[in-house]
Amino acid sequence: MTDPTPIRDIDLQYARTTRITALIAVLTLPGLIVNPGDTLILGFIVGSVAGIVNCYFLVRRMRMLVELVLQKNAGQKQAKMFMRAGFYPRLGMIVAVIYLASKVDFINVYGVGAGLLIPTLITIVDANVALYKYFAARNAVDKI
Repeated sequence: MTDPTPIRDIDLQYARTTRITALIAVLTLPGLIVNPGDTLILGFIVGSVAGIVNCYFLVRRMRMLVELVLQKNAGQKQAKMFMRAGFYPRLGMIVAVIYLASKVDFINVYGVGAGLLIPTLITIVDANVALYKYFAARNAVDKI
């Protein structure tokens, strides 16, 4: 029980999240063929792209945090301040995308919100599935 839980490498998790989010966005494109100009689908695609960009900046910030801690021997307080400083620009980007979507007639704000949440949802579900598989396999081996 003292073994660390398996957490995927951040680059691998980002690549998986990006692939799955792009697949979901591509699967919504036939809806635009059936119903051209559907504001909900356009908003979803815009939100998905903004969500992936937001994830990219988060991953980049986390890589920089690792370098900060390893090379400059930063403490916990400095690490928290560093991550907090990266939170506000990403939050500002989300607010800006939602604000612009509210001002544009052909993009639905609810679709943008759903698209922004998709990468987070995919990351959470994917990480939990990986943990479940790890613990299920470990429990199966322990019972032998």
